[in-house]
Amino acid sequence: MAGDARPDSVDAAGAAPAVAGPSPWAPESTAAPAAAAAPASAPAAPRPRSATADTGSDSGSDAAASGGPAKAERRRARRGRTDPDTETGGNAGKKTGKKTGGKRRPAKRADASAATGTPDAAEASASGRAGAGLPGPAVSGPAPRPAGTRTAAPDTSATAADRPAAAEDAREDVRRGAAALPTPRGWFVLAGGAALLGAGVAFGYRELVVLGSVPFAVVLLSVVLVGRLRPMTVWRSVATPRVSPGDEVEVLLGTTEDGRGRGAHLLTDRVAGPTGTRTVELPARRSSETGPVGYRLRAERRGVLDLGPLESRRSDPLGLIATRRSSGGTERVWVHPRFEPLPSMPVGRTDDPQGVFDGGRAGSVSFHSLRDYVPGDDVRHIHWRSSARHNKLLVREHLDTSHTRLSVVADDRGGAAGDELAALDEVAGAAAAVVAASVNGRWACELRLVSGRSLESTGRMAPMLDLLAEARVNSGADFTEELWRLRNRPFGDTLVLVSASITSGEARLFARLRDVYPRLVLIVLRRFGQPLGAIPGVTVVNAADAHDLATRWESERWSA
Repeated sequence: MAGDARPDSVDAAGAAPAVAGPSPWAPESTAAPAAAAAPASAPAAPRPRSATADTGSDSGSDAAASGGPAKAERRRARRGRTDPDTETGGNAGKKTGKKTGGKRRPAKRADASAATGTPDAAEASASGRAGAGLPGPAVSGPAPRPAGTRTAAPDTSATAADRPAAAEDAREDVRRGAAALPTPRGWFVLAGGAALLGAGVAFGYRELVVLGSVPFAVVLLSVVLVGRLRPMTVWRSVATPRVSPGDEVEVLLGTTEDGRGRGAHLLTDRVAGPTGTRTVELPARRSSETGPVGYRLRAERRGVLDLGPLESRRSDPLGLIATRRSSGGTERVWVHPRFEPLPSMPVGRTDDPQGVFDGGRAGSVSFHSLRDYVPGDDVRHIHWRSSARHNKLLVREHLDTSHTRLSVVADDRGGAAGDELAALDEVAGAAAAVVAASVNGRWACELRLVSGRSLESTGRMAPMLDLLAEARVNSGADFTEELWRLRNRPFGDTLVLVSASITSGEARLFARLRDVYPRLVLIVLRRFGQPLGAIPGVTVVNAADAHDLATRWESERWSA
């Protein structure tokens, strides 16, 4: 069998010397098909070798030395460097080192399938090599696997990416109370078992050790019985989100269980109000029941009621282990203060040339804009030149440029004596009466709290009452800072202050604002504070509470 000769060994005449035995540059695991078919005595014609063929032969030798092309392909697949199913023929030929007549042979899908460890694919690959005259070594490696399996290591990138999400879900379950925890009774049982177990180990009494192990076994069994609560979707509907003290609030709850877990034994809805937090117990629902369940609440006093979230509970028969889970969001109910609107209001007047504030009265002589004609408009206000230009009737609209405006300040510092929350309720009721008179008279109004919050009127009473319902006792509010904010307001109008804790010194500071506001009114609720005498430049109204304000308001002699 004649071997190959290097191209640089050809002599000047072009004849290559005969080489006996295998060529030192030929791969040990492969042989040229033409040389294999020729007689052993006939010398083989010299054939130049390409660098590509040498490279392929070297890689083929490496593949053979390492256990065959199939095992090398499996190793590369495990490292994630190549995909035999999508690799091009040229690349496959370079990696496997197969040569056929000096040309590169595309890799067959059978070879790629053999790399995956499928028995049928490996057998097809071996038969293909035999037919091509390639006496490569037999496929070695692990035992054949069932069809459809892969020998490459599984991709753990998705699993690693899911680990933070799973950890976050676990932390969320702990925060929302989905984990099973011992009850006070359960902790007592565990403490007793630990004491017995420690005594048995210390004094060498096996009976105490056995007896101390029983509570731990019982608690563990309770954990298995309780299990994990099934998550649920909660929706909540309130018929009337704005009520007055003494009214009833009707709440409808609907739940839908989804996911794995066990059903709850008890449902409780959390209600946080001005007097504290309480829970409303509801019967547990079966998974087949889809209708809503309702309950009623009584609004006791002014404030805000936050309903939710819904809490589901489950415990074992002995009460040693309990699990709870919070579901759904919260719903807010505003309890507005009770008030009696005042029949009249002393107000100032602020120049409003453009008439853009709410409450400007129409019909005066100051021109505001043009608008389309509607039946009933005065024909004397039709602007004929603009109507001819736009081919439709346009009328002139006039507004009153002297604009009525009112500022109301509610002192949310509580009362000087007695129940601070009750004092704030009366302050909110008196301020609501003044604001209602302003809104009903279509005057612009601003509501402020001494703590800093404020709201401009938009012609609606509900937002103003919402602010008064959300007011809480703020004993640390700075009254002088609020006076500074009032002095730096960009306009002047009537200012009304309602307080149950103002002192005579603070009242004199309030009187210094008379150079900014045309009229100052001070309402003092003497039931929770001390009455004040006359203050120059300020109209002082001493009333017992918000109910008594309407009577005192009419009987008061107003002074500038």
